[in-house]
Amino acid sequence: MENKKIVLLMVIALSIITLAACAKDSKKNQDSVSKTEQNQQVKDSVYKADNTGKTASTNDTKVNKNVQVINTTNTVTKIEGRRKEFIGRLDSIQKELDALPEKKNSDAGVTIAMRSYYGKSYDMYDKALNEIYTLLKKQLSPKIMKNLQTKQIKWIKQKEAAADKEAAQYEGGTFEFVAYNLSLYESTKERCYELVNEYMTD
Repeated sequence: MENKKIVLLMVIALSIITLAACAKDSKKNQDSVSKTEQNQQVKDSVYKADNTGKTASTNDTKVNKNVQVINTTNTVTKIEGRRKEFIGRLDSIQKELDALPEKKNSDAGVTIAMRSYYGKSYDMYDKALNEIYTLLKKQLSPKIMKNLQTKQIKWIKQKEAAADKEAAQYEGGTFEFVAYNLSLYESTKERCYELVNEYMTD
């Protein structure tokens, strides 16, 4: 009877020791798994951070490329495909002027007819010049347009000075205004063709 109690106590003690050992191993395994998961999470975070950096860098490169493309496309030095159209318009103005009733008397040297004819001629080419200049202002790049604006202001001063000089030769006479209008007409017509040929292509 005494022996049975001893054996039973030993079995219980062994069971307790075994259970404790298993629990310790289980905790170690859990700790190990937990550490592995933590390490994996850290690696994933680093990987994501690296990829985010790479993505940001890639996006920055794309943006820079887009900016370069925009800057390139904004440098418009000439208007494409409009030269023939505007040359045709300017030519048709002269044809319209040549068909005016006062053209014949103007060619004959009748002062009143000349004054009227060259006044109308200047007005029509001046209107065409304004249309051309407005189109260029809309479509040319700011740098090119700024340069053209400087040239245009200089040209206007030269045009008016030339007209005044021509008129001064006939000051007080009936031909004074004829000379003035004729000079404005010729200068303005010439300037129209200059701008079209310089800033437009076929």
